[in-house]
Amino acid sequence: MKKTFARVAAGFTLVELMMVVVILGVLAAVAIPSFSRYVRRSKTAEATGNLSKIYMGEVAYFVRAAEESSASFVTAPSTFPTLTPATPPSGSKFPAQPTSFTTDTAWSAIGFAIDLPCYYTYGASGSATAYTVISVGDLDGDGVTSQFQRRAELNGGEIQGSQLIITNEIE
Repeated sequence: MKKTFARVAAGFTLVELMMVVVILGVLAAVAIPSFSRYVRRSKTAEATGNLSKIYMGEVAYFVRAAEESSASFVTAPSTFPTLTPATPPSGSKFPAQPTSFTTDTAWSAIGFAIDLPCYYTYGASGSATAYTVISVGDLDGDGVTSQFQRRAELNGGEIQGSQLIITNEIE
């Protein structure tokens, strides 16, 4: 008597493996750009948060100055924007330079300083009745900068802030 054994198939066929490779490729093609955009957008939180701190510092400075009967915003150099640190970081965080803020009289007056590495540089310009703050950064090092700007002015004795103006948010 002859015994016959049934041949058991083991493993995957080439077609099945190629289908898995195609599916993974499509998922990667969609996921990687979305993830990169998400990371760049999360880095912009630094700029919006710090502009908010500068805005609140300017308002507090104005209120203190008004109590001393010399109401005005912090005045800054006429060559606006003078950025601190002087050049925008290029694709990676700029090393912390807290002394560049603490030694500047305008930044000290509003109580603003950054003591951590940052992606953006900051500038401000003020007069007796208005001020503008700006932050500039290059998140991916391609030479195209993203810019965040906010302006406020005195109108009828009340401070009115503008909306945040964003140019090339995630460039």
